[in-house]
Amino acid sequence: MQDRKDDREILRRGGFDEVEMRRLARLREEYAEREQQQALAEHRRLEFVRWLVARGKLSDQIA
Repeated sequence: MQDRKDDREILRRGGFDEVEMRRLARLREEYAEREQQQALAEHRRLEFVRWLVARGKLSDQIA
């Protein structure tokens, strides 16, 4: 929590107003959400590949 207050103070000293700081905070949240969604999608892809390998539908052998 203190880090966020420090960040806001740094931005304030840098000339950002409240509206700009809120926009940056929202951008940070959206970026974190997007990263989480991408990680989940990657996990699902890997689970699908594991499933294919376990059932003999996919291997690391080149045809």
